[in-house]
Formats: sequence, structure tokens, C-alpha cells
Amino acid sequence: MKNLNFSKLLFIPLVCMGISASAQNNLTGAGDVAVAANSPVIQTAAKGPLAASKLFEPAAAFKNVTAADGSASTFSIGLEPEAILPIGDFKTFVSAGAGLNLKGLYHLSDAGAVTATVGYNYFLPKEDADFKYSGIPVKIGYLAKLGDMFFVEPQVGLYSMRVSDDDDNSASNTNLLLAAKVGLNVGEKSHLGVGYNYIKADGGSTSFINLSYLFTF
Repeated sequence: MKNLNFSKLLFIPLVCMGISASAQNNLTGAGDVAVAANSPVIQTAAKGPLAASKLFEPAAAFKNVTAADGSASTFSIGLEPEAILPIGDFKTFVSAGAGLNLKGLYHLSDAGAVTATVGYNYFLPKEDADFKYSGIPVKIGYLAKLGDMFFVEPQVGLYSMRVSDDDDNSASNTNLLLAAKVGLNVGEKSHLGVGYNYIKADGGSTSFINLSYLFTF
């Protein structure tokens, strides 16, 4: 029998023990990670101010943008009393007038709004005039803000003019209406404006200037 080499026999168990120890350390490390992930400290941090402030900033920013876009387009309605001054041939028959408009505004942005207006105008006849005049304007336009203080509003529509005499005989016709207004923004919900109105008719034209004050709800 040959002599046994005890050093070689001892080497094999030592290698096996080393492999077992390494495997155990790996398993223990994976368990530590799992335990750490479920630890109260990690759970608290995930729900704490850090998660709310830093980790979710893109989502919060997206929500803010969505809310801003959703509120950019709003609708408002208002009343617009006005004083009317006839010009041209129209002032031969009437001395002055007054009106009241119902106006809707669809705000496309902070810089402007689409407008729709329907109203009633009454004109005071001159003493020697044989007829009385009144009218119903229906207009659409665009109110464009020029900075924070001023605005301009071109308009187009139809004007129904009614003429009557002292015996209540009356006639009316409807013609093209072109108008333009410039003015001053008075606060966020009010506008003070001066406008020019031109009514195109077959036999001529009628025009007047109006001073109006719009306040919205």
C-alpha cells in the first residue's frame, strides 16, 4: 500500500467548505436586499416628502400644463349699454340714440376672444322729423387685447332698421353691418369702448358712433 498524501485529502474538504460559505453569503445578501426593500425606513421614504417633491415632478408638471390648457378657453357673457351719436345723413333725422347689447365672449387665450352681440337701439327723432327709428344689430367679431390696457374689436353682421310714423305705420329692412371698436380694459371684466358702425343699404348708407361700456359676469 502506498502512503496516503494527507495534504491532498485535506484540500478537497477545504474547497467544498469555501464553496458552501460563498453560496451562503450570496443567499444572505439577496435576503438582506429583500428585507431592506420591505423595511419601514424604505417604505416611509417612498411615501415621504422626497417622493412627492423630486420623484414625481414630471407628473406634477404635466398635470399643471393640462389644467392650464383646459382653462385657457372659457366663456363669459355680459351687458353692454351704449350711447349713440348719428353722423352723415342720418343725423338729419335723429338727434341721438341709446342701446343695450347682450354680448358673449369665447376667450381663446389671454390675448383675445371671439364675440357675438345682439342688441336693441332706439333713436330720438328731431322735432321736425316725421319718422321714428329703431334697430336690432346682430354682430360677430374678435376682441384683441393690445397689451394690458387697450383692445380693438372688428365686427361684421346684420342690422334690421325699423321706421315708423305717428300713426304706427312701420316698415323694416335688414342690411349688412360693418363695425369697429377701440377701447380701454377696465379691470378684468369690463371694457370701455368707442365704435363706428356702417350700415350698407341699397338706397344709401347709415352710420353712427357709439360709446359703450361692457361688464361681464
